[in-house]
Amino acid sequence: MKLRVEKVVAGGLGLGRREDGCTVLVPGVLPGELVRVKVRRSHRSYQEASLVELLEPSPQRRLPPCPWYERCGGCDLQHANYPSQLELKQQILRELLQRHGLDAQVEPVLAPPLASEQEFNYRQRIRLQVAEGRLGFFQAGSHRFTEVEQCLLARPAINQVWRQLPASSSWRRLADQCQALEFSLDPQSGQVVLLLHHRRRPRPAEREAAWQLCRELAQLKGIAFLPVGHQAGPFIDRQSGARGRDGSEQLRLHFLFPAAIAGRSLELTVEPTAFCQVNEGQNRRLLARLLELLQPAGDEVLADLHCGMGNFSLPLALGCGRVYGVDIQAAAIRGAIRNAQANGIENCRFNRAGAQEGLAALYAAGVNPDILLLDPPRGGCLELVRAVGDPRPSRIIMISCDPATMVRDLAVLGQKGYRVAGMQLIDMFPQTHHLETITLLRHSG
Repeated sequence: MKLRVEKVVAGGLGLGRREDGCTVLVPGVLPGELVRVKVRRSHRSYQEASLVELLEPSPQRRLPPCPWYERCGGCDLQHANYPSQLELKQQILRELLQRHGLDAQVEPVLAPPLASEQEFNYRQRIRLQVAEGRLGFFQAGSHRFTEVEQCLLARPAINQVWRQLPASSSWRRLADQCQALEFSLDPQSGQVVLLLHHRRRPRPAEREAAWQLCRELAQLKGIAFLPVGHQAGPFIDRQSGARGRDGSEQLRLHFLFPAAIAGRSLELTVEPTAFCQVNEGQNRRLLARLLELLQPAGDEVLADLHCGMGNFSLPLALGCGRVYGVDIQAAAIRGAIRNAQANGIENCRFNRAGAQEGLAALYAAGVNPDILLLDPPRGGCLELVRAVGDPRPSRIIMISCDPATMVRDLAVLGQKGYRVAGMQLIDMFPQTHHLETITLLRHSG
């Protein structure tokens, strides 16, 4: 079947229509292209198809540089040159805003996308599947395993360790019980930490194999076990020689925010099991944009309800009166408390709790934030924004990694009297359809 691609929609799929008007979704295509497709699955209102032949390619099309692109499933826009990727993502964002009736309000304050300085080799953290000792990814929308030897999105040091692992007998002893493996680059040392998602608690022989692996590969900073269903640990730190459940006190990743961003330099550390942004360069630029949009006045109370290790809380605390950070992850809160102390920041309080629970606790303690910072997971924060009470915070900053749930949550905040005062797409994940956006809302009251 021949098809003219009209546009690319959320998820990175091209949309075209049959002669009878039925919608057809196809991966790996670009707007304006004439393609031949094969229908794979039919639904009530649309069909899913695969690309068979390019009849009229787009001028924005390029040959994907990754040899595993069509099999891996991790990237879905690599066939488009980078400037057109940004245009596609901006158009997807605009269409979602229009669908929810927010386009007229947002368009005057919608900034151009903030491009990543690196379109490849930007990920300082990446997770792989492990199958019979082989490393790779599941193909898109399936559990079909594809062995991959390196990733063009990963930082070079990660790829170096990745290529060395298969030849190591120590790794092979570990791989039998490992179902997934995460590489994390420590920006300060340039070394890599491995996080092993083990099927069970590691036995003494496996702990010894991990220590031997650290000694074999000079690029390794350490190894952390994350047994399924159990507490994280043990942690093995190559430099200090620490081997035990408390090794996380030594085995940490170090991130530096230069003084040009927040007015003074900050060094933040995080345990390998805690969340951190995967694109370090874009994270710094996102922070700079956050400070530019918010412009804290010096005496305001800010609540960061998904605070992590203090990635945003601590730089913002330099310009606020008080900052309250909340996160559900214990390792993240330990990091936030440690980072506040290490940087001499005394106007922050961090507590482990869910975002909605944390907000309710602040209200119960008589704390009424002037500013809310929301950085939810892909599912968004619908119940949280519904719980925003009186007196209303004057400003809300939302950092979202899913535009569909974002516009849903923005609509609820609109009913509470908030209007979008600024929005920008931050391209945190080049070569993929994923969108990160930052939005400033002001209360109209």
